[in-house]
Amino acid sequence: MLPIGVMPPRRWTVWIPAVAAAALVASGAFADPWPALPIPPENARTLRAAPPRPPAGDVADRARLLVDALRTGTPDAVRQADGFFLPREPFLAIKDMSGAAGYFATLLRWFHRDLEAERARRRDWSDARFVGFDLSRACTWMTVGREANRLPYWSCYRSALRVAVGGAVQRVEVRVMIHWGTRWYATHLGAIPRPT
Repeated sequence: MLPIGVMPPRRWTVWIPAVAAAALVASGAFADPWPALPIPPENARTLRAAPPRPPAGDVADRARLLVDALRTGTPDAVRQADGFFLPREPFLAIKDMSGAAGYFATLLRWFHRDLEAERARRRDWSDARFVGFDLSRACTWMTVGREANRLPYWSCYRSALRVAVGGAVQRVEVRVMIHWGTRWYATHLGAIPRPT
């Protein structure tokens, strides 16, 4: 450590600002801007204890969109199935990280990839019919600061879409669901890819 008033060597003049910038990024100072939307009381940053988990609500109605995407695989049906996925603005409100918008686009791309992989498991989904959606009870309350989040939420693992197809009921796993207000949304349909 240099005594007060002693100038650092010239080579430090680049290193010190770089370290300061890295510290600002790590602290979230360069996180993506907060979107202009109201924060539901169920996700309030001031919550100090986990509130009751919201009920399933309309999640089954939106899960039907997944069955339509599985049945037809058309681009329009896949876009409609995005209604089951956490919307972009709540995602940006939740995540306290630089590049959150890009990460959201990656997660949505993985969601589409997982839908296509699920379609490939069967030769024919043409008679697929929605049976039900089971929201998992295996849930964790995610406090502020976990998973780079600036708002808390419930995260539930391994929910199940039930689809009648080919004379049998198939179970399609939904790996992660989180809530925004009183509504539940998917953030991962299939296995979460490991960083490479």
